[in-house]
Amino acid sequence: FLFPALFVLGLYLAYPVVETFRLSVTDRDQGGAFVGGANYAQMFSEPKFWEAMRNNMLWLIVVPAFSTAFGLLVAQLTDRISWGNIAKSLIFMPMAISFVGAAVIWKLVYDVRPVDVTQIGILNAALMALGREEPVTFLTIPFWNNFFLMIVLIWIQTGFAMVILSAALRGIPEETVEAAIVDGANPFQIFFKIKVPQIMGTIVVVWTTITIVVLKVFDIVFAMTNGQWETQVLANYMYDMLFRANDWGVGSASAMIIMLLVSPILVWNVYNARKEMK
Repeated sequence: FLFPALFVLGLYLAYPVVETFRLSVTDRDQGGAFVGGANYAQMFSEPKFWEAMRNNMLWLIVVPAFSTAFGLLVAQLTDRISWGNIAKSLIFMPMAISFVGAAVIWKLVYDVRPVDVTQIGILNAALMALGREEPVTFLTIPFWNNFFLMIVLIWIQTGFAMVILSAALRGIPEETVEAAIVDGANPFQIFFKIKVPQIMGTIVVVWTTITIVVLKVFDIVFAMTNGQWETQVLANYMYDMLFRANDWGVGSASAMIIMLLVSPILVWNVYNARKEMK
């Protein structure tokens, strides 16, 4: 009975990990010869790798925090209103769009045309209508362009956070809320001191789940900037090494780095999820 599951896990999980590690310590130009940590040393010496690491850390700080916060806020605000389900449906809708599709939509939002041409990008059209003389090239502004890319993932993941946290809020016993009201607690005190502590485990699970998505983010960056203008991330760096530079050693080494970064968070997420079910 265990064999089918073990076979599938071995074929699609264990084997790729082992094979990727093997490729990360070999050199394609030398016919697959073992080179030890040479690929890792080369990767660590490349400025683009450290740019990708910095950007990934920035994504890790911003995207899970804002996605979880917005999801919790929407879940609370739409919990008791008559049209709450409609609002939730609209906010959850981006979850049904692929990352590439969302990237294309937002690339049109940020689109820039010459000054003498009508702007089709919503943001630049609005800025020009408000009196700005020249359009803004949002995706080429160093540092800040990373935040413009993050908005896309926040837009997508807020719906996921909202659904999970909304279910958690509905699971809070009404007695605790009623007791707080009787004791004179205001809505802010009820939310922050009664509701949030009771769903903190769920908040952590949502946070860590989004964190795992962020560590693997690729589609949005690839479709919108392709890592140009200082927007490189680890997954896109891995793709560049594997399929553009044809360097399977460094590409596989970067894949192993991504796996090492994701694994502790994944273990922590599973631990918290199991604790929630007890």
